[in-house]
Amino acid sequence: MECREVREVVFLYTDNEMEDDLLVVFRSHVAGCPRCADRILRAQMFLRVVRQRSPRLPAPERLRSRILTSLPKRR
Repeated sequence: MECREVREVVFLYTDNEMEDDLLVVFRSHVAGCPRCADRILRAQMFLRVVRQRSPRLPAPERLRSRILTSLPKRR
């Protein structure tokens, strides 16, 4: 993996959405690349601040209803 590729997927990593095979290569690169390791730390700090300052509010009932009715029915 190259630094450019790390930049492209850093938020998959910080959101714990990276697939296992990519995660192994990603972590291997970051372990040997101080610039990418720093990039990850900065992304994590950024997300922490955003999450702290963005209150989680429940979706309005009307929106919830629209979403639920648009989902396919379970059998």
